[in-house]
Amino acid sequence: FALEGSVACAGRTVQWLRDNFGFFKDASEVEALATAVEDTGGVTLVPAFSGLFAPYWREDARAVMAGMTLYTKKEHICRAALEAVAFSTVDVMQAMKHDTGLRLGSMYVDGGMTINNFLMQLQSDLLGVSVLRAKMPEATVLGAALAAGLAVGFYTDAKEVKEFLKTAGGHESFQPAMRPATRSKEYARWKDAVERAMDLQKFNPQYQVAKEDKPLRKPRFKKVDALKPVQKGINLVLKIVKLPEAGALTDGGLHSVVCGDTTGVVTLRLTADQFLPCEVGRYIRVQNGKTVMVKGHIHVQIDKWGKVTQAEEQEAFDVNTEKDISAVEYELTGE
Repeated sequence: FALEGSVACAGRTVQWLRDNFGFFKDASEVEALATAVEDTGGVTLVPAFSGLFAPYWREDARAVMAGMTLYTKKEHICRAALEAVAFSTVDVMQAMKHDTGLRLGSMYVDGGMTINNFLMQLQSDLLGVSVLRAKMPEATVLGAALAAGLAVGFYTDAKEVKEFLKTAGGHESFQPAMRPATRSKEYARWKDAVERAMDLQKFNPQYQVAKEDKPLRKPRFKKVDALKPVQKGINLVLKIVKLPEAGALTDGGLHSVVCGDTTGVVTLRLTADQFLPCEVGRYIRVQNGKTVMVKGHIHVQIDKWGKVTQAEEQEAFDVNTEKDISAVEYELTGE
């Protein structure tokens, strides 16, 4: 098995500084600018230009640059851009660690950005593990060339290719030098800035137009013959039907809120942070929900990166209280 984590903007962030601001003429110059200052001067850049990918999966996020002052220079911004690449990798690795329960021993890297020594050392510091950089950074190109060599008979077999790699390959090592307390403090700064990037798409005038033109959603539930695996990434607009009694919590310390739409009702299981003190009849928006089985019924909980908010300017609808979607013969479509 393999785990993959996608980051929307890494090298593109450096290109953005070059092409949109003219901070430098060649991307390789960013390292010299970043190391010309001791730190970012408090600046944190979250390059969510097209949303945030793993592990947040928030298309409504947009890029932010926090902590600037009148003394902020392009050198600070360049350093913050490289930090963003390293922090994004930490996010992915933390998610992988959470999903697998395994501890990362070392990290092998290749690609164009790995020629940046400052970035490689920073990556090692923020991860707290060894970073091993391939001496041939363009591993994809090398692999294609070796495959072509095998295809045309330049190499007799795969064993010969492996022997070549042992001779011409190898890695350079970067060891962590940052103290754990400093690492935690720096990562907290990044996480704070990431939170500020969330839900900014709504301020884009073009998004407002698209939202107004969007047709009404189709029913979100359908009948099925058998239960399917847990579904994730569900987005819903629901109307509150019944709130839990004061102080009433589930065994897991969750609030059970009965909500629904025109196709039926379903129970939301919310943590204290997610629970909104709304009134019955108000509309809420569920982002990144997931289905869970509770005593033979389907309930909805919110994923780690999801949230529940009040649905502003929602067109009114009546809830079909006669049909309990929690029954096992139904599933959420997530449309």
